[in-house]
Amino acid sequence: RLAQLAAQQGVTFSPFEMKPETILERVANERRNRSLGPEVAGLKQRAMQLLTQARASLAASDISTAETLASQVLALNLPESAFAPTEDSPARLISAIQQAKQQLSGVRPAGAQAVVPASGPYTGNVAAAAVYDPTRDWTRNVPASAYQPAPTSRGMSLVQQAEDALRRGDHATAIEYFRQASAYLQELDPVTAQRVQDVLQQDAARTATMNLMAGGVPAPTDPVAQQQIAARQLATEVAQKESKALALRDSNPQQGLQMLQDTRRTVENAAVDPTTRDQLLRRLDRQIADFQQYMEQNRPRIEREQKNQEVTQKIGEETERLRDRQTKLAQMVDQYNQLMREQRFAEAEVVAKKAAELDPENPVTKQLVLNARFIRQYSESMAIKDAKEQGFLAQLASVDRASIPFDDSNPYLMPDATSWADLTKRRSKLTEAGRQRSERELEIEEKLKMPVMLQFENAPLVRVLDYMAKLADINLHLDPQGLGSEGVTTDTPVTISLTQEISLKSALNLILEPLHLTYVIKDDVLKITSEQYRRGTVYPVVYNVADLVSPVPNFVGQGLHLDTAYQQALTQLGIGPNASPISPVAMVAGRNGSAATAAVNPTILAQMSSAAAHASPGRTSMPFSAGGGGMGGAALADFDSLIDLIETTVSPNSWDSVGGPGSISPFPTNLSLVISQTQEVHEQISDLLEQLRRMQDLQVTVEVRFITLNDNFFERIGVDFDFDIDDKIDGRRGVKFGQIVQAGDPTGDADQQLDTRDLRDRDSGKGVTVGLSAPNVFSADLDIPFRQGSYSLAVPQFGGYDPTAGASLGFAILSDIEAFFFIEAAQGDRRSNVLQAPKVTLFNGQYGMVADQSTSPFVISVVPVVGDFAAAQQPVVTMVNEGTFLTVQPVVSQDRRFVRMTIIPYFAKIKEVNEFTFVGSETTTESTSAEGNQNQPNDATKKANARSTTRSGTTVQLPTVSSFYVLTTVSVPDGGTVLLGGIKRLSEGRNEFGVPLLDKIPYVNRLFKNVGVGRETQSLMMMVTPRIIIAEEEEEKLGITQ
Repeated sequence: RLAQLAAQQGVTFSPFEMKPETILERVANERRNRSLGPEVAGLKQRAMQLLTQARASLAASDISTAETLASQVLALNLPESAFAPTEDSPARLISAIQQAKQQLSGVRPAGAQAVVPASGPYTGNVAAAAVYDPTRDWTRNVPASAYQPAPTSRGMSLVQQAEDALRRGDHATAIEYFRQASAYLQELDPVTAQRVQDVLQQDAARTATMNLMAGGVPAPTDPVAQQQIAARQLATEVAQKESKALALRDSNPQQGLQMLQDTRRTVENAAVDPTTRDQLLRRLDRQIADFQQYMEQNRPRIEREQKNQEVTQKIGEETERLRDRQTKLAQMVDQYNQLMREQRFAEAEVVAKKAAELDPENPVTKQLVLNARFIRQYSESMAIKDAKEQGFLAQLASVDRASIPFDDSNPYLMPDATSWADLTKRRSKLTEAGRQRSERELEIEEKLKMPVMLQFENAPLVRVLDYMAKLADINLHLDPQGLGSEGVTTDTPVTISLTQEISLKSALNLILEPLHLTYVIKDDVLKITSEQYRRGTVYPVVYNVADLVSPVPNFVGQGLHLDTAYQQALTQLGIGPNASPISPVAMVAGRNGSAATAAVNPTILAQMSSAAAHASPGRTSMPFSAGGGGMGGAALADFDSLIDLIETTVSPNSWDSVGGPGSISPFPTNLSLVISQTQEVHEQISDLLEQLRRMQDLQVTVEVRFITLNDNFFERIGVDFDFDIDDKIDGRRGVKFGQIVQAGDPTGDADQQLDTRDLRDRDSGKGVTVGLSAPNVFSADLDIPFRQGSYSLAVPQFGGYDPTAGASLGFAILSDIEAFFFIEAAQGDRRSNVLQAPKVTLFNGQYGMVADQSTSPFVISVVPVVGDFAAAQQPVVTMVNEGTFLTVQPVVSQDRRFVRMTIIPYFAKIKEVNEFTFVGSETTTESTSAEGNQNQPNDATKKANARSTTRSGTTVQLPTVSSFYVLTTVSVPDGGTVLLGGIKRLSEGRNEFGVPLLDKIPYVNRLFKNVGVGRETQSLMMMVTPRIIIAEEEEEKLGITQ
């Protein structure tokens, strides 16, 4: 805006000052560049550089380089509007190049030199007569006369429209108008006609240059213009070759001569007019003659220079080769050092070997190889050491990771959604059943599930099928032979009206079945053919049925009761009504090494049937294999059931057993079926197998909780209150230490002597009262005792009484009345809640077992064994289990909401083990020993008698097992809990003992009464909780749908 205001002031600026017009022009250019965007602005900058270089080449008369640069500018595809009117542009450059070519082809420069041969006729160009050629010069003299302005001709009108299009920037429209105007050149004035020709020639040159850059041939527009362009290009090429040859005449005349000769052959084969060709050939012949003459005159010098040049070239090549080797070696050393710094030792060794191959005798390359090899081996050793450490740590981490507890509230844990989706996608390609279809056929099979809705009434069959094929984007082919066999044509009317979407497969069946047609996927197309053709086309398909032919085994445990254990032990020895000794498993090879004479136990091989010799051809009956401990085991494959099911339910009349084309055979090695049938039957078989797998894909997690509640309570306050009343009968006490002994005094330790009592029975004397400890039995000290015995009787019989659980207190008062008092108070309350929750996951309908047990062997009997002159006894050993056992069989309801379970929980515990001995013989031995003088015994005389009894016999063990179990069947909802049953036990006792009457006196009665209270309470509850596991449901929880 400021520049516009300055321009309006009318001020005159000097040549060295900045003018407002210059500023406005720069602003316009900047706006134009910004409007073009950053990419176009960059292209324009590149174009301006190329235009500058082309102008410089054109100024130096290097037209070929200018044309190459001009073609590069045109390849940028910049519009003409991207260049300002004051800027150079590709169109202006091409026009300048065309003008320069015209000048070079028609006029020789004034300073040009021409070599004239010394002898012979001069064949150079002579001045031609100035003759008017109406085909090239359209100017003519027109007499001046008065005339009225004629209306604008058709040609002038086209020229004006072309000029208007150029001003609008519409180059293509302008060229089209100029081409139309070229047909009316006779109606145009010479200036306008020349303008039309110039524009068309410039456009032709531009198009030709672009085609040459693209590797093509310029499209002919005007034959005359095309000839002129070809002549100019050829003349330019000849001039360039002459210039290059002249430059080589002194240094390498042979090469210059060869260049001129090659140029002459090019001119001879050029598609130009004969006049131009002859002129150029004469011109080249002169140059060739000059070169030959020059070479003949200077042959010695040329040969000498050529030899010197060869020697110099050889020395230079050797020097260059040495320099190049040194350069490459330096680069390899740098690369080697860089690889060493990056610890890429293997690659560094390869570089060192290449350097050694380049310069084997160089000490540097030898050292590089040695260093690289040593460092690589050392790095590999360190890598192995590091890998060992990492592996050790990873293994320890794996062990530690395995100790992470698992939350069994969700017994079925799926992987994360992303990894499971990837795994499903990968495995779906590997588990694709059926024949090997191409990708296109698999795509067609998938698109048959696409929902469609059709509305056609009496429409041709081909139209309906074509609509469905385009809708599903599949290739559909009508089999003419199949349609002809059913009398159906492509114009057969079809009527179908659907209000809801159905699958494309169902829609095809609705349309084709009334016409007795069907479809098959074959040869990468959906082929419409007759039902007869489809029924007659069978192909084999391999079905993997490992999960269907391997039955789910029932794991039935051995008897848990004690009598069952006894019976099993005796049966194994062949004793009893059901005795069946087990023979060892044997596998014996034939005498001649052939399989026909071998005795093979079929259960040794995993998939060999014991009834294989009696089975029908192609059928295999697989027995059950016993597991460890007699608790059942894995079941071998049973193909017969599945084959019979398929043959009786899927197209029964199409199998070879009834004369049909289909066949079915098992392949036990990989547990698969090979079925040869038609496509329709294959589809039905696939549906049947899928439904069977869906029904089998049910698992149940059963958790049984055994909860045992115990409460043991006891309380006792025991008082033992006794006293003695002195009898007053005392004698003379013993003599104490230091006392003067008189006649009649007792001697000895006075502290160890008792009081001497006068117990003589006198008929007269004072009367005394003494105590009795029992009827007519005096007490030991004749004191009158008071004793009560309730203290030891009032002990609680339940509750687990422990006297040390409380406190006790005892004291005695010794006087005329000796009182003895002892009190003991104890109370205890033991409560326990024991939970045992076995949990097992098994298939629907499977019989499973879980046990937490310990097994103890017992000798319960012996069997006499009699041989020649010998007899012995063989012990009968049985295994007795104790612990928790659970056997369960779940059956899921049809709606998959309830579970019916047959449950047998069993608790067993070995209480005690009694022993019983069968006595066979008894021997008694007596012995007597004596020492010292037996006639007059003294302190050294000793006499001893000994007696021993020896018994021989057999001892057997008789364990006592306490067990508890429940046999029941319940129905429980999925995730619900039901109480199976339980047992409640209560043992309560009260022991109270005391002295009558005294134990009724308040407060005092505690001295004459003792009470003990005990109670034992036990409650055993059994609850079961099932959870149904459906694999598809677990996948849906992850958001994955098949």
